Amino acid sequence: MADYQRATSEAITHFGGEVMRYVGDGIMAFFGYPVAHDNDGERAARAGLAILEAITQLNEQSGRPKLAVRIGVDSGPVVVGSGANQAIDAFGDTANIASRVQATAESNSVVVTGATRRLISGLFVVDDQGAQTLKGIERPINLYRVMRPSGLRGRFEAAAAAGGLTPFVGREDELRSLLTRWQRACEGQGQVITIIGEAGIGKSRLVRRFHEQITETRHTWLDAGAGPFFQNTPFYPVTQMLRQFVVDTAAGAQITALAPRLRAAGLDPGEAIPLLAPLLNLPLPPEIQSSTLPPEQQRRRLLATLVQWVLGSARTQPLISVIEDLHWADPSTLELIQLLVEQSATASLLLLYTGRPEFHPPWPYW
Repeated sequence: MADYQRATSEAITHFGGEVMRYVGDGIMAFFGYPVAHDNDGERAARAGLAILEAITQLNEQSGRPKLAVRIGVDSGPVVVGSGANQAIDAFGDTANIASRVQATAESNSVVVTGATRRLISGLFVVDDQGAQTLKGIERPINLYRVMRPSGLRGRFEAAAAAGGLTPFVGREDELRSLLTRWQRACEGQGQVITIIGEAGIGKSRLVRRFHEQITETRHTWLDAGAGPFFQNTPFYPVTQMLRQFVVDTAAGAQITALAPRLRAAGLDPGEAIPLLAPLLNLPLPPEIQSSTLPPEQQRRRLLATLVQWVLGSARTQPLISVIEDLHWADPSTLELIQLLVEQSATASLLLLYTGRPEFHPPWPYW
């Protein structure tokens, strides 16, 4: 029981939730109190999936009883205050509904209500469970089982995929600036643009509009995003970019599919692939030996390889590298960006980044 509670609480706190109390083998957790985020519904769903994975790992250990877990999530207004014995509690229908949803869920599943489903729409693959009558709840509640993340980076990308974007209005000056810098990049004058603005002000929308404007121009477009859950994952956005090269390749051939692109950029696949394979969590093919360099030297070699790959690819045709939400970027990614900034002055390369006002670029404004 202690191992179960520890694994569950670690998953909850990792995604910014707060464990409020344990009741027997049950756990109540809040997302949005005492700290509110703009994506607490997503955090709760991710925490639920992480709990399922943690329980699976516990069950793989020999000599212990096999555990199962049911998770219910609801979203809505509550009053949070001190209840009996000064314990913090949530008063309102939301906590009661979440408890009832948990009780009706199948073993080893995460089930959310329609209210939570609206908050996470497009971010997860869900299975519609239909409207169900819950004990003590007057109206039927639509329930959805969360299967897995959809792979979309955020609510903007989810809305774009669903065709839910409003018409692009304004930002003509910013768009003209982007197009002017792109023209200079095409002429071999490397450009670095950082779009800084508050959350929701339209950074991603501007980047998308810029992409739409240059579709007729020959170029390579690579995009990725940092995330609040991956700030301690080295090269997380870089891994996203690398996966774009192998997304349509059979699992057993993914790592070798990188070889032609590496050669085109002037790299030796035999030297580069042993450094790149760990980023993608892919096994090396039998004909390629793993790297025997010490960890720090291997990291420096990886940075140099990634820089050479980007610059070499930009020689083939103009390249745009987009990374969004740099305020969440891990230190290794920022170090790579700084190296690219320093070495891209004469490359047909546009480095395009977005971030919130708290992000201060570590590279100089040249």
